[in-house]
This record gives sequence, C-alpha cells and structure tokens, in this order.
Amino acid sequence: MMASSLFFYNFAQKYFNVKNNKNMKQSLLIIAVIVGMMQAAPMESSARTGGVDLVEPDVQDISLTYYGGVMHIMGANNQMVTIYNLAGVAVRNFRVEGQDKRFNLSLTDGVYIVKVGKSFTRKIVVRR
Repeated sequence: MMASSLFFYNFAQKYFNVKNNKNMKQSLLIIAVIVGMMQAAPMESSARTGGVDLVEPDVQDISLTYYGGVMHIMGANNQMVTIYNLAGVAVRNFRVEGQDKRFNLSLTDGVYIVKVGKSFTRKIVVRR
C-alpha cells in the first residue's frame, strides 16, 4: 500500500470507527473528495493580504459604459479603441478625442471585448 493510502486507511479506522471493508471504501472516498475540494477551492484571504489594489496608472481613470447603442468613454483622451467579437475579429476601431466622449455604435446582439489603449480591456454584452 502506498504511504498516502495507508494514511487514509489508518485515519478512517481511527476517526470513523470503520470495521469492515465496504465501509472503509466509502470512508476513504469521502475523505478523498473532501481533501480534493479543499485543494481546489481558492483561498480568498491569501489573495488580499494588503489594503492596496494594484492598478496601472494609465488605466485607473478610464471609464467605459455601453447602453442603448451608445458607448460612453471617459478618461481616455487620444487613446485607440478597438472592439472585438468573441472570434477575435476587430469589428470597430476608432480614436477617442477628448476626456468625455459618446459614440453611437450599431453593434449586433452578442458579447464583445473592448480594448482602450494598451492595457484597459472590458467585456460588454449587447442585447436589444
């Protein structure tokens, strides 16, 4: 028997008071599932150890909304905007001239990825 299997076998005998082989298999399966779930679940507390969120300087002031066929972009003066469909094909490409601009866009229903500049990216969903 491998070392990990022997560990689970002894653990099940001691803590689950397992006497026969059928119950032993069930107990070992339960233990293995619990251990697997514990390893697969990310720990949120380890992700946020400090009170500082890292935000790139050229991205922190950009705001993008899309509603009713109008895209509203703030804080992206002189930045290129590219809109991609989910296949990765660029469907629109334009430059933002000003800090607060609205663009009338006739996008068909679907999910799009909007890239502003080099590092600001957002997903938008278009439904009519």
